[in-house]
Amino acid sequence: MIRRMAVPIAILSIPKLCDGFLHSMNIRVTRSVVQQMIAEKGDGGESDHSHRWKHEPFDFSSKFGWDNFYKKGLQHTDDMGESTTEVGDGDNDNTADTIESLEYEWHGHIPHSVVVGAIEPTISAASQYYSQKQPTSQEDALPSILLVGCGNSALPRVLHDAFATPVQVTCLDYSPVCIDMIKSMYESSCPNMDFVVGDATNLQHVQWEGNTAKESREKKQFDVIVDKGLMDALMCGEGFDLERLMGSVDGVLTHREWGVHVLICFQLSKASKQGLAEFGNSESNPSLLWDFDIPVEGSENGRACFNIAQRGRGQGTSGLGVDKQLTTEW
Repeated sequence: MIRRMAVPIAILSIPKLCDGFLHSMNIRVTRSVVQQMIAEKGDGGESDHSHRWKHEPFDFSSKFGWDNFYKKGLQHTDDMGESTTEVGDGDNDNTADTIESLEYEWHGHIPHSVVVGAIEPTISAASQYYSQKQPTSQEDALPSILLVGCGNSALPRVLHDAFATPVQVTCLDYSPVCIDMIKSMYESSCPNMDFVVGDATNLQHVQWEGNTAKESREKKQFDVIVDKGLMDALMCGEGFDLERLMGSVDGVLTHREWGVHVLICFQLSKASKQGLAEFGNSESNPSLLWDFDIPVEGSENGRACFNIAQRGRGQGTSGLGVDKQLTTEW
C-alpha cells in the first residue's frame, strides 16, 4: 500500500525562487512568482528565436494558459514572415528554419545530449530484448520513449535520431494546440513518432495511437519516460498531488530492470527527494531507485537539476548504471 505523505503547503516569495522553487510536495505559487518565472523564461535556453516565445505571465498549471501560449507563439512566427502552414513539407527549403523557430527549450542549460547519454544503456538493453522476441507490431519491436508535457522542445526529434537502433518516440501534452504544432513540425521527418493529447497525471486512460481497446491502453508501457519541466508547471497549481503524477508515470513505465524515468526540474528540496524515494519504494510496482542532482558539466549557471530513477535491482539506494558526472559537447 502506498503511504500518504503529509507535507505542508507553502507559498514562495520571489527572493526564494532560485533557492527553492520546489519547497514542498503540495505547493501553491503566487502570481508574483509566476511573473518572475516568466520574466526569467522558465530557465529556458537562449536562441535566435527565443524572443518569439516571450509572453504575458499566465498560470503554468492552466491548460487554457498553455493553449494561448502556443497560439501566440505560432502567430508571432507567422508575423515574422515564416509561414507555419507547410512546416512539415520536406520539399520546402525553409522547413528547417521554420521548425527551429517553433522550438523552445525550458531548462535549456541541460543539453539534449545529456539525456541521450543517460538513457542509451536502456535503449540498448531494450533493443536487444525486443530483437529476440516475436513482436505483434512494428511499434512493439522498438525501444519506446514517452515525453510527458513535451511542449515545443526539440528533444523529441533529437531522441528520435540519436541512437544506433530505431526508437519509438511518443510526444504527450494536454494542449491540443501544442500537439497539432509539433505534429506539423516532426511528422514527415520522424516516422517513428506519435503525437498524443493526454493528461500526464492519468496516463492509464490515455488514448494511445493504435490502441483502441481498453485492455491495450491499460497494458501500454514505455522503456523510458522523460519529464522536462512538466512537474514545475504542475506545481504552480493549488493542490498539486505529486503522488498522483508519480503513480501515473510509474503505471506506464516498463517493469523490466532497464526502465528509466528522467526528471529535469527546478532544484528539489530535501522533502521532495524524500517523497520521491518513498514512493519509489512502494509495493505497487518494482521499485524506482533515484539518483538526485547528477552533476552536468557546463550547466553550473542553471537552476535546474538532473535526476534519474531506474527500476530496482536490489542494489541499495541507487542501482543506476550511469556516471555520476555527466558530460556533453555543446
